Amino acid sequence: AVFSAHVSFLFLTLGGADAYLNPIEQFCIIMGALIHDLDHPGTNNDFEVKRSTSLAKLYDNDSVLERHAINIGLTMCLENPHLDWLKSFQDEKDREYVKKYISESVLATDPARHAIIVKEALSFVGSGPPYFNKNDPQHRIFIGRLILHSADITNPLHSSFEVASDWAIRVVTEFDKQAKREKELQLPVTSFMDGLDSQVSIATTQIA
Repeated sequence: AVFSAHVSFLFLTLGGADAYLNPIEQFCIIMGALIHDLDHPGTNNDFEVKRSTSLAKLYDNDSVLERHAINIGLTMCLENPHLDWLKSFQDEKDREYVKKYISESVLATDPARHAIIVKEALSFVGSGPPYFNKNDPQHRIFIGRLILHSADITNPLHSSFEVASDWAIRVVTEFDKQAKREKELQLPVTSFMDGLDSQVSIATTQIA
């Protein structure tokens, strides 16, 4: 979460995305990055759905872990006054917009939405000159979605190979544990998580 927040900050500042967003939206992106993995169990949505867990049922098998993280993040505000960052927004419209912006951005970290986000991003630079309407809230929300999704998978691009390698090993270790758990439970094994026992297979996964 901190890594994603750091990368999101770089996209906003060095990347220049802050020029297209108001301060509330910039806050939403950083906060969304911080909460997007709250209470993550170390498995993916597909695993939750295959096991028909209580979370999968609660969220109708749709972006299960992302919706759970959003719910936990917002519930913390209601249950603990010391963690209630929503109270900073006195205007009800601002508060509802913050919830919407953060929710849309966090949902974009679901890998299942990758193709949709890429297609939407390419539509801004398709035929003809790039078109982006700064006055359109949906366009500004898309920036949040694009930043969080990108930040969430950006560890292979880190300028330090040591850092990129460390995160790669952490991710692969999580994948390997899920594959072994799936075998133990006699569930269909997620192919890209299985057999990650060599530097070549690990590197190939990171490239993908």
